This record gives sequence, C-alpha cells and structure tokens, in this order.
Amino acid sequence: MMFAIMEQQKSLNLSSSPAVIQYRVASINLFNFIAPPNAYYDFENIYSKQQWQKKCAWISDFMLVNQPDIIGFQEVFSPDELQALLRPLGYKHFAVLDEPQIESDYVYRHPVVALASRYPIIEMDNVTVDPAACEALGLAQFTFSRQPLRATIDLPQFGPCDCYVIHLKSKRSGFDKEDLAHSGSSGAADFIARQVLGRWASSLQRGNEATLLCHQMLVRRHLKGHPFILMGDFNDKLHSDLLAAFHQNLRVYRSDIEDKQLAGLSEQQLFAELNQCRLYDSYELHKATSKCNVSLASDEDESTSFAEHSAVSSRQATHYYGSEGSVLDYILVSSEFDPKQLKNLAHIEDYQTFDRHLVRPDFERDSDSTDHAPIMMTFSLR
Repeated sequence: MMFAIMEQQKSLNLSSSPAVIQYRVASINLFNFIAPPNAYYDFENIYSKQQWQKKCAWISDFMLVNQPDIIGFQEVFSPDELQALLRPLGYKHFAVLDEPQIESDYVYRHPVVALASRYPIIEMDNVTVDPAACEALGLAQFTFSRQPLRATIDLPQFGPCDCYVIHLKSKRSGFDKEDLAHSGSSGAADFIARQVLGRWASSLQRGNEATLLCHQMLVRRHLKGHPFILMGDFNDKLHSDLLAAFHQNLRVYRSDIEDKQLAGLSEQQLFAELNQCRLYDSYELHKATSKCNVSLASDEDESTSFAEHSAVSSRQATHYYGSEGSVLDYILVSSEFDPKQLKNLAHIEDYQTFDRHLVRPDFERDSDSTDHAPIMMTFSLR
C-alpha cells in the first residue's frame, strides 16, 4: 500500500511540474531573395514567376516544419516581400534597417540582413563602429560590407535578449577593376596579381568587421547586461585567425589588467569574470551536453560509446564549393547559455543543420532554395 501511495505521489509530482520553456533560433542565408521583375547583380538574373513561387514555398515549408521562434536572414534584396511571406506564419515582428542598393534601373547590389520573431522586438538598431577604435587600428574610413543588425527581443521568462544578425565579407576579391592601377602585366599574371591583392583586402575587411563588431557587442553588454545571440553567415571558419575576436583564446597577463577591482580577484574569480564576456559556439555547447549525457548513459549501458556518438554527430557543412564542404554559418551565444558559468540562465537543448537540399537535392523541391544549409539551435530555460 505504501508503495502504491508513493508511486501515485510521484505521478502527481510529474504531472504538476511546470513545462520546460524552449526557444528555437535559426539562421538562413536566403541566396538572393529578390522579387521579380528586379534582378540581382546583373540584368539577366531575374526569377521567373514559377521560380519565385518555388523559392517562397521552400522558405515557408522550412518555417512550418521546423517552427523557429527567431530567424536571422542574410542576402535579402526584397525585405517587404519577406515580411509579407512570414507574417501569416506567425512572425508578427520583423526588423530590417538597411536598404539594398540599386545599381541601375531594376538591378540591385548589396543585399541586407533581416530578423523575424514570434516575440516582441523592443529595440532595433544597425551596429555602428567606434571611431576611436577605428583610428587606433589605422582604419580611417571603415564601413561594414553588410551592415549588422541588432534587435532586442523580449522573451517570456527570459527577458530582453540582444540578437545580432551578420553577413561578413566574402572571400571573393574585394577590389573592382578600377581599384588598381594597371601593373604593366597582362593575362594570367595580371589576373593572379589582382586576385592576390583583392582576396587579402577581403580578408582584412572580414577580420576588421569581426573585431569591431565584437568590440561594440561587449560595450553594449557592459551597458545593458543583456544576454546575446550572434547569428549569420561568417564566410569563414570560426577558428580562423581573422575571426579571433569571436573565439577569444586570450592569454591573460596580470600586468595587463589596469582595473584594480579586476586585478584583485583570485585566479578562479578572474576567469569566472572574464568568461562573462566571452562568446560561445552553440554547437560546441550542445556537443558538450551530449557528451555528458552519453557518459551518463554509458554508466547504465556499456554498449553506448561516445566515439560512436561523435561519429554520428560530427558537424555538417553549411556550404559547398564543388565537392568541398565547409562550415560558414554559426550561432554564437553569451555566457548565460553555458551551464558551467555562474550566471547561466539556459542551456542548449539541440542543434541542427538542414543540408538535405545540398547533399540529397530533389529538383522539384529544391531547385530554387538556397546554397547554404539553414542552422537552428534550441535552448531551454534553467
């Protein structure tokens, strides 16, 4: 009888426990989202009516199937049409502040980023750079290749969260033909010489964008104290030296610390404080949680091995150049999403890369989708 009462009480406790609150955050490079009769980059690049309908249907299907709560978009030429597409799907809140540039007539260049949300956007702004920081880096006239967007979203039981959407400079040559004087060479030598300079110019631009953006994110972090999410197309591997600001493997010397309060902390306290200003890869946080769960499971079932789990869950590419895949799209988060940090509020429940249309394409379904794999992370409140 006592056992039956205990089991009944256990059942009641489980049924009365509050539901776990989860949020899904996705990032999608839409690959030239532009409504006809407008064209992207060249007057011949115009979607037919059927192509445009298929592209919009593919996006709608992704939203309906996967139900993200917040989505960051890149390569948006037609923001009004994107907002109209998403509104009936439950995304009442939309942020876009920059405008694509018209080159001539109906030909557009320089797409913008945008964000859609099921929850209220209480503030939005384009991220600007600190002139003093630019001057210190010797950047007299710096501008982002694509203006980053920050939208502060009010999430129930979580509070304000700063969501950044970025599209960093690509690896293609950053020089137009008129940017370089004639070198006296021609043919292959001239082409390669211009590519060497142009690609390095793009690399410098991408590195400066990452560094100056991170600087502004940390300034706002200090002023507002909001958790943050950074999502988008980074156009590089996260652990590239050019993106060092985002992985922050800093060697700390006590002699470099000028703040007396910070300098007075113990080693453990110091790193706990510094970790509050780091950026964390949501994939790696999920991977760490999965490793922990597999370790716990292996205590009960020795047939489960983390090596087998890791082989299955290795990171999928988000973009392919020919047959070579690379991860260019990321969702980074602040320390509140890392359970190991003192002030954590959430943990990463899941991380997904949607690459079916890249690795197993179906022409009828995927021919006008995108050349990137959307990514999505799910986090739960603690």
